Amino acid sequence: MTAVELRENALVWQIEQLAKLTAQPVEKVLARAVETYLDQLEREGIHAETQAFLAMQDQLLAQYPGQHVAIYNGEVVDHDADVALLEHRVRQRFGVLPVLIALVKPAGTYDLHWRGGRSVTSDER
Repeated sequence: MTAVELRENALVWQIEQLAKLTAQPVEKVLARAVETYLDQLEREGIHAETQAFLAMQDQLLAQYPGQHVAIYNGEVVDHDADVALLEHRVRQRFGVLPVLIALVKPAGTYDLHWRGGRSVTSDER
């Protein structure tokens, strides 16, 4: 386990007060705060990648029709007809970073869902 030293007195005081009010150890309060923050970053990242995917629909359809694409930092970083292979490569390369994986199909409404580390369209469920 990694030790973390907090030097900001106001933050330390807030954490200690919250731990007392909720009758939880300080470590548990900190772990929950970090988890919440990381979840928020992931949601924001996937939202941004989804917006990029939607903005690139015409280009993607011309280049990758019927394939799944992986979008990271607003760019296609990989693609494959086999979503499982694509997901495996993406996780090896990017770990837990928010990467959108979605099926490229003709224009229409995409029903994107975030599920267990990847986004899927309603067609894939």
